[in-house]
Amino acid sequence: MIDDFYRALEERFRASREDIRARLEGYRPFLSALCQTTPRPKAFDIGCGRGEWLELLTEVGLDARGVDLDDSMLAACHERGLHAQNQDALEALQALPDASLDLISAFHVVEHLTFDYLRALLKEAQRTLSPHGLLILETPNAENLIVGTNNFYLDPTHQRPVPAIFLDFLCQHSGFAQSKIVRLQEDQALHTPDAYIGLWQVLYGVSPDYAIVARKSVPAEPANDAFAQLFSKDYGLDLQTLAQRHDQYALRNNDAQHAVNRRLESLGNQLHTQGEYAEQLAQLCKESAERAQAAEAELRLIYSSRSWQITRPMRELFDTLRHMDRASLKRGLARSVIRPVFGTLNYVNSKPRLAQALRAAVNRVPGLKGQMRGLAFRLGRLSQPVLSDVLSSYSPRVVQLGQHLQHLLEPEAKASATPQPNERPRLAYVSPMPPDRTGIADYSAELLPALAQYYEIDVIVEQGSATPNGSGYQLRDPDWLRHNAHSYSAVLYHFGNSPFHCYMVELIEQVPGIVVLHDFYLSGLIWAMETRPAYSGIKMRELYYSHGYSALIEARHDERKIAERYSFNRSVLQRAQGVIVHSAVSLRLAEQSYGAQACADWVQIPLLRELADQSDKAHSRAHSREALKITEGAFIVCSFGLLGETKLNDRLLDAWLASDLADDSDCHLVFVGDLGTDDYAQTLRKRLADVGAQSRISITGWADSATFEHYLGAADIAVQLRSLTRGETSAAVLDCMNHGVATIVNANGSMADLPETGVYRLPDTFSDAQLAEALQLLRHDPQARNGLGQRGREVIEQHHTPQHCAGLYHLAIERFCQRNLQVEQGLRQVLAQLPIPVRETNEVLAQAEQLLQGRLDPLRPRQLLLDITGTFNVDRHSGIERVAKALTVALLNQPPAGVRVEPVYLSNLGGHWHYRYANAFTAKLLGLPFALVDRGIDYGPGDQLIALDLSGNSLVQASLCGLYKRLQAGGVNCRVLVHDLLPVTCPELFPPQADHHFADWLNHVARLDGAVCVTNTVAGELRQWMHKALPDRVAHFTFDHSHHGADLSNSSPSQGLPSEANELMAMFAMRPSVLMVGTLEPRKGYLQAVDAFTQLWESGVDVNLVIVGRAGWQQLPLDQQRSIPQLLARLANHPEKGRRLFWLDGPSDEFLELIYASASGLLAASEDEGFGLPLIEAAQKGLPILARDIPVFREVATQHACYFTADDPRQLAAAVSSWVEAGFQPSSIDMPWLTWQQSADNLQHLLLDSPATAL
Repeated sequence: MIDDFYRALEERFRASREDIRARLEGYRPFLSALCQTTPRPKAFDIGCGRGEWLELLTEVGLDARGVDLDDSMLAACHERGLHAQNQDALEALQALPDASLDLISAFHVVEHLTFDYLRALLKEAQRTLSPHGLLILETPNAENLIVGTNNFYLDPTHQRPVPAIFLDFLCQHSGFAQSKIVRLQEDQALHTPDAYIGLWQVLYGVSPDYAIVARKSVPAEPANDAFAQLFSKDYGLDLQTLAQRHDQYALRNNDAQHAVNRRLESLGNQLHTQGEYAEQLAQLCKESAERAQAAEAELRLIYSSRSWQITRPMRELFDTLRHMDRASLKRGLARSVIRPVFGTLNYVNSKPRLAQALRAAVNRVPGLKGQMRGLAFRLGRLSQPVLSDVLSSYSPRVVQLGQHLQHLLEPEAKASATPQPNERPRLAYVSPMPPDRTGIADYSAELLPALAQYYEIDVIVEQGSATPNGSGYQLRDPDWLRHNAHSYSAVLYHFGNSPFHCYMVELIEQVPGIVVLHDFYLSGLIWAMETRPAYSGIKMRELYYSHGYSALIEARHDERKIAERYSFNRSVLQRAQGVIVHSAVSLRLAEQSYGAQACADWVQIPLLRELADQSDKAHSRAHSREALKITEGAFIVCSFGLLGETKLNDRLLDAWLASDLADDSDCHLVFVGDLGTDDYAQTLRKRLADVGAQSRISITGWADSATFEHYLGAADIAVQLRSLTRGETSAAVLDCMNHGVATIVNANGSMADLPETGVYRLPDTFSDAQLAEALQLLRHDPQARNGLGQRGREVIEQHHTPQHCAGLYHLAIERFCQRNLQVEQGLRQVLAQLPIPVRETNEVLAQAEQLLQGRLDPLRPRQLLLDITGTFNVDRHSGIERVAKALTVALLNQPPAGVRVEPVYLSNLGGHWHYRYANAFTAKLLGLPFALVDRGIDYGPGDQLIALDLSGNSLVQASLCGLYKRLQAGGVNCRVLVHDLLPVTCPELFPPQADHHFADWLNHVARLDGAVCVTNTVAGELRQWMHKALPDRVAHFTFDHSHHGADLSNSSPSQGLPSEANELMAMFAMRPSVLMVGTLEPRKGYLQAVDAFTQLWESGVDVNLVIVGRAGWQQLPLDQQRSIPQLLARLANHPEKGRRLFWLDGPSDEFLELIYASASGLLAASEDEGFGLPLIEAAQKGLPILARDIPVFREVATQHACYFTADDPRQLAAAVSSWVEAGFQPSSIDMPWLTWQQSADNLQHLLLDSPATAL
């Protein structure tokens, strides 16, 4: 066999020679023992392949030769001086005399053989081996699932896997006295006693190969047996052993779980005991509090004494020194020294005229300004605190600008190098280079010579090496660039979607530059980085940063498809000082991903091609066809590149068979590329087999560059089709045009932008008939075919030569550099106006935020910021928190088109009030299995902020610090979801002073842009309050309302049923059950309801009262809880407790669903409400409603509820009795209610569609 297919297959899928040699070392003990029995054993290797085993045999001292049927493999052996020949193994053994060999080996051969051939081969091996001779047969191990189901079938010449126990039996049956199964390649960590053995290890942990080592005879005297110890050992782990260890591991875990459960039960008993102790401790605490009050009175007398005041400075100094280490002490002293300097300078800057005069004086003294700025910088550094909280309180965009400002403030900061008039600018060119096997490395090798006429170039590669001779540039490593970035006029990064660019992602964060985006999608690059420990988690971090939560939610369901759908490139683009792409399709993809503003200043430069030599095309064509053994009269249609579903190879096959070319014996269809082993490949391979060899359709398999060039020279027509673009430009199409080949394409991706004069362009979605027609036209019209090829060549000559592209690069680089220089000059002017003392990092970041104020991030769509501060801080799972989570989940699952939904919360970490993205909280809320870090928000014009819950004093403090003024100045519309005004309308139902705190909160809410109230009733109350309290704000404030949803299953429901759930359900079913749902607070009317039902029970009415809700205000002292302690005592001590009176303290939402379903009706006894969420939850279940007659309940339930008024328990008891006797009427089935998704849709339309918020 002279075809080099098998050698190419080995090079692609088999390990390197070094790896194979390392594996073969496992057999060295057998070779050493063999050499003890015979001075120079004779070895015969069947299927010697590339010769790794023959090399080892020769090194050990054996007289080795091999046979193989593949000439390309034998060539590899001959290159290394090994003795190998083309001969059938069975014929070679049959020609040898008995007992003439000491070792016969066959590595990965038996799986290629038929059974009859294998039996005959073993028979001859037994005959030709000497009495002490060895047989080694290695073959793939089907016990390893990935081998048995996938890797085995990578070789199309494999017959079938050979089980180890069968091959062992066959050797013994063939006359070998002893044999051993040897497994050598499994993970050695599996052999440790405490190794984790999971299902993956069972299925994939077995050695991927095994060997049978057999010997012809066993010596009668064990003392003379050099192989005795080797054949007595066990080698490796089999599937059964791993399965048993897996079961043992599972049993141990199960036992451990039982132990944990027993421990938890014991802890429960202990907790019960501790509860009893708690009551005793409460009494002790009360007594201690009384003693503490007495001691505090005595201390006040001491603190007010004159001696205490006199000694105060000494105590403070001692306490400070006691808690300071050496470094802190040094810093503290430094601050003490520089405080007067800063005080003086701050005083100067507070007097504008004095500051202006001093600046003028400083500017007139040469060098003085720089010296003062340097001094101020060093003094500022002395007083610098730890700033991790500060940095995380700002968005990455602000931090990036802040770092640049900090750099400009440093005395030693240097601007980018400016060349002298007769010098070329210096360019740092960051790209992989040959011999890296990536197209971008070859691209760079072609571009650099042409680009070198404009720049003095250093190439930054991952690992520096010596300068190639005559290249004109030096290779440097990333560290060089980090330390010498200032010496270059520009830095140019070449990014592609492969692991060769991993080092650039970190480098561009430290040294920003111009980005050449060869592939718009960088998912392959990011996923390659994920496999490196230093970048663990980058995949999901970048997915979120680039595409938001909708992409993360999709990843939760199907992580594989996100690499195809999402580009993973925002971080790279954010650091780019300019972007260059090769085709308009990348611009379109950028608009789809980030909006039209994202690529407004990008530059498009065609993909370059080194011109193919067309000086003697006829001679080149004849030479190529001779090399490929193609006759001159043959008509060749080629499709170039790896075959796959996105290349539409099956569509080309369909069109070919439908055309008259299929019936023309001179016409041949050649797929120049490799066909994989996936489902698509198997289907295509079967179809080709079905049409038969007479169809003249072939697949070359992997083609080296020389073969690829020959087919370009030999082809008459090229067909290049695509169904999915990743933003890359098709190099294969340009290669075809470069060689003057008439080329058919479909208008997909970058091919849609090729000039119609240079290609035959089909629609993106074309029919088989259209493609067949194109083939027939170009086949039968030589003039059209040759003209199309010539015009395609002219397109390459005009737009794609290295010289033309290098000129465009030069123009783009200079344009970007000029723009960046202007930006830097502007920043330096801004900094020059700052006070002379260098500000600390938090002040620099604040300055950066101010500079970005009102500037939209072109890579970020409009935001809907959901303030969930209250829920983030304390999730009590009560009404308002449930509303906030339900709306958040609904908006995250179905975000408005073109809007990024982001939950946020207020924080003063870092010393200033700001909003942070609630990444960790949201990931948990959505059930995402990965963690994200909270960072300060980015904001800009058109963004919307809505506070969904009660952030209370945090909002007040943030407002006082000017946060909302900054947001509004930056173009953010700020609103609040107002749930009710009850603390100011019904202060007697709330803790003391609650009305004052709430009024303070409302005062700051009124300074925002508007409110969305949960009902129209609340909206009216808010408008009325503002008319009285802040009448001047009413005209500038928007009032809207949006009702809540009712479906618990879509409100981020809690799960779990208590152990007594079935017993409770049975008790609820024994008699009619009236349900009350809500936090136990005074306004809910629970105390009146319990007294009313007590009267009903005493009068003989047999009905249950089921109360569901947590006790409210438990964080407050008892004297501030109003009637709550009385209610809790009543529930705890009621004689009907557990019989007809039930209080369920905070059941899960899952259990609440069952309770709603089992109840006869809902009692809504609140004295006032903002909405009344239980009403619509009850209506969703068709549960009848008895509601107090208040405006909110009338708005929500309309005519679908029975209403009552009651000033005392007797009146409520009468209303309940009448309702029960009437059969719980009316029905609520027809009551209108919304799902949470509908509620969220209403809310987002109010926020995003109003004229005040439109961009």
